[in-house]
Amino acid sequence: MSERLLGAVVGMHGDENGLIMPPAVAPFQVVICPMIRKNSDVDTVSVAQEMAVTLRKHGLRVKVDTRDIHAGQKYYDWEIKGVPLRLDVGPRDIAQGTAFAARRTGGKEPIQMDDLPNSCLQILDEIAQELRKRSSAHMDDVIQPLPPFNEIDGTWIMDGEIEDGKIYQIPFDGTDAHAEAIERATSLTFLGDSTEDYDEEMACHMSGKMTRRRIILSKTY
Repeated sequence: MSERLLGAVVGMHGDENGLIMPPAVAPFQVVICPMIRKNSDVDTVSVAQEMAVTLRKHGLRVKVDTRDIHAGQKYYDWEIKGVPLRLDVGPRDIAQGTAFAARRTGGKEPIQMDDLPNSCLQILDEIAQELRKRSSAHMDDVIQPLPPFNEIDGTWIMDGEIEDGKIYQIPFDGTDAHAEAIERATSLTFLGDSTEDYDEEMACHMSGKMTRRRIILSKTY
């Protein structure tokens, strides 16, 4: 994973409370926080370790936080690090056969210990879907079509203005000269092809040729 890709993940999914790592790339997908009580008859740390072994057998990356510190400090530490799912386990939870699942995207719920792997996998999938939904909504708001260009006496003139903070897209099947004209007039940089072409052929922004190729442009700093 490159630094640029990691920066994009942090910039897209992070919030005011820190990172939010998508489950597929999170170093730890689940962190288990046993509630440590002095003189307690229940060994919550041992139960947490057993939970971790079970989850790891199902391919999950798990961390058990055995530090003897305030629970709030544990929660804060893992929240800013972006671990998608936190499981809190205390004596009362163990007695009820449950763990308390806290999603980094928001929401808490009890889950049954006897179905722990399936519940965690389902929650992680729902977290991934929520992150995709949020990022899609953000990109739909940010990505705009580039204003049209007209060639007047051999000079390309843009009919409109560029907004700060926006990303632009165009159907493009033009020449290097066309690309240079766009960059000169807009101060935008050609970032490359979108991961998804247009659904239907569209007229190239400059040449008028029909194409499905979608090019992304933005200012770079």
